[in-house]
Parts: sequence; structure tokens; C-alpha cells
Amino acid sequence: MIYKNLPHERQLDIERILFVRIRDYPENQACTPSVLKGDFWELLYAEKGLADIRFPSSSHTLSKTEILFRSPSETLCIHTQAPVPVKLVSVGFTFPASVPVSVTDFFQGSILRAGSWERRLLALTVAEAASCHTASPFGAGQAAMHYLELLLIQLIRNFGTDVPPFPLMQRQADDDGLFRDIVAYMEENIAAHLTIDQICRDNLIGRTLLKKLFSDNTGCGIIDYFSLMKINAAKQLIREGGMNFSQIAERLGYHSIHYFSRRFKKTTGMTPTEYAQSVLPADAGDGCSRP
Repeated sequence: MIYKNLPHERQLDIERILFVRIRDYPENQACTPSVLKGDFWELLYAEKGLADIRFPSSSHTLSKTEILFRSPSETLCIHTQAPVPVKLVSVGFTFPASVPVSVTDFFQGSILRAGSWERRLLALTVAEAASCHTASPFGAGQAAMHYLELLLIQLIRNFGTDVPPFPLMQRQADDDGLFRDIVAYMEENIAAHLTIDQICRDNLIGRTLLKKLFSDNTGCGIIDYFSLMKINAAKQLIREGGMNFSQIAERLGYHSIHYFSRRFKKTTGMTPTEYAQSVLPADAGDGCSRP
């Protein structure tokens, strides 16, 4: 069998990679929020730990299983305050004027799941970019751009069209599906006091595999991750404004408002009151004000 005259149309091009940045945030240390803006696209990925990404009217906790895109028209703010160190990877790039609107519309404000293959493509992009400033092997800059283009094409294939992913990459690791199932289980039991033994029993999984799943996907332990899920749920309830702090604490299974407040501040760097003041009323401002 032979395939001839393959289409040569380029449906997605990267014009330029402006920077590849890796930032480390210390463990249990409140860092000055990083404001992200500029007339370029920016890809964000939490290689280790969790990063609180604030939009003008909402926020999202970015984990190792997701890639977030900031468009040139958006301003974001990064807050980090977690039980584990955070390592955040960002790639600034531009599209040429000829790129189809459907492509830019797809990535506008997108938060997309990153499987093992997508994470590998991002790692190759970073590695080639880094080599440009060390050994500078043949074609390093070009390779970095091509790996990034391949990553973006893969994401569009995964989530934006009916076209299947690349055949060699279709195999989603069983562990990815198991991780999603356990996260869904924890969401359904967000008010409970879950233990590792209970999670293992209810999900028919061994402790060793469970710990590895969450270490590989989030950079922290499962109980730490569950605690962060509770805080994220609390932030959502605060933004909705329909419950007071005591009601939120009770809804999420905290035994007292005082314990809830201590956990909230340890995780976010703010008290519940300070967080409410930063997003209410009507999510005023750009969401980046310091407590």
C-alpha cells in the first residue's frame, strides 16, 4: 500500500515561541500573586502541586491533569498556597494572522485535560527550548515549535472535533480513567471524612497504587488533594454568596467554623472573609487584589 499526494495545507501554525518559563513556589509559603497579561497566548501547566488561577469573575485550581490557555485579551492571576511545593510551567507564543478563527476560538479560555501523551509533548517542547540555551543542538528551536504545534493539534483532536487522536496515542492509560473515577467519587463525598482505607475499599484499589496515582497526577497525597477539593468547593460557595461561613463549613463536613477557617487560610493564604472581600460583590475588580 502506498499513500501519495498528502495534503500540504497547514491548518495550525505557531508563529513564534516567546518564552518557556518554569517557576518554583516554596512549600507552605504565600507568594506574591503573579499577574499574567500580554499581547500573546500563554499555556499554563502545573507540573507539581496545584495552582489557583484567578480570572476576573472566577477561579480554577490547575492540576497536573490539565492545561490552561490564556488568550491575548485575558488577564489572569496566580496564587499558590498548598501543603506541597508548586512548579508551574508557562509557554508564551503567538499565532500568525493566517491561523483560522476556529483555532483561536477553540483555545480561548480553554482548560483541557492533559493525558500522558499531551504531557510528554509539553515536556519535549520545554526540553528543546531549554537546549537552545545550553548545547543548542541542530534544529532545537524548530523542534520546540513543532512539538508545541503537535500538542495543540492533539488537543483539538481530543476535544474540538470528531477526528480521532493520533493512532499511536489513542491508548489512554487505564490509570488515567481510574484517577478520574476516584476524583468523581471524592466529589460525590465532599462532605465526608474520607480515609485512605475507605477510598481503597469503595474503589477496589490498593493503597500503593492509590498513592502512586495521586502523586503522579497531582504531586501531592490523596488526603491533601481531598482537603484542597473541599477548599475549592468552599470558594465556589463563597462566590455564589448564598450561605454564610458556618453553613459552608457544615455543608463540607468541617467539625467547626474555626477549624474550617484555619484550613482555608493555610491553603489559600486568606481567611474566608478576606477571600469573600476579594471576589464580592459581583466579583468586582480583576480578581487579583491581595488580601
